[in-house]
Amino acid sequence: MTDAITTLNEASENDRCLICGVDDSLPVKGRLTELGFYEGAVIERLQVGSFGSPIACRVSGAVIAVRSSDAGKISVKVLR
Repeated sequence: MTDAITTLNEASENDRCLICGVDDSLPVKGRLTELGFYEGAVIERLQVGSFGSPIACRVSGAVIAVRSSDAGKISVKVLR
């Protein structure tokens, strides 16, 4: 496991990530929290859309698509 914190949009495909925080300025923060994107949750970054957005993530067994701009405001620690 690495100690470097990055953002979800900078993680690589198929990386398992621990969410370290979601920026409070993100307008959809409440909705993402309801979907499982909260501090301490482990998610898997899957594929990226053809033009760099959206980013597909596996969260609690469901696949959720997140805009790349929103993923840039989700801090994660990549688990190796």
